[in-house]
Amino acid sequence: MRDLLRRKPLLSNVASYGSLYVGAEFSQQTVIRAWDEECKDEPYDWKLMGRYAVYSMALAGPGLFYWFRWLDRKLPGKTFGTALKKVCADQLVSSTGCTTVFYVSMSVLEQKEDKFAELREKFWPTYKVSCCFWPPIQWLNFLFVPPQMRVITVGVASFVWCNILCIFKRTVQV
Repeated sequence: MRDLLRRKPLLSNVASYGSLYVGAEFSQQTVIRAWDEECKDEPYDWKLMGRYAVYSMALAGPGLFYWFRWLDRKLPGKTFGTALKKVCADQLVSSTGCTTVFYVSMSVLEQKEDKFAELREKFWPTYKVSCCFWPPIQWLNFLFVPPQMRVITVGVASFVWCNILCIFKRTVQV
């Protein structure tokens, strides 16, 4: 794995991130089937998982790869102060951008008439939860994780985060 990360860092990070992201939607659908008798026999929504794959592998994964690279160049090191600056920048820039791109890209892929309706309705509730979820994870990420492993680390955390997004997407109605 380390050799692949060194030889093809973008590809390996994006593939890992995308697999974890799509896996989160798969797990979400599995849990819904287990808990809701009415959904028990419904087929998996592979088109929805495909949309999550497009978002995670074409947009979020590469975006995070280049974002962390840029952030590490602008704020090198792993000191307490540097990690704090990276966490603040990540929450203000990356989390805001990823949340925006998530809702708009999903609306585009779902061919919704108003591509920004879901963003207007769900951005602030989602962002507030992200302010509780991501800073502690990114704090650990920036202090202890080698730069080439950061997107994968975020991918593991995104497995949980994507389940949260799936809940927002399913429960907050536009």
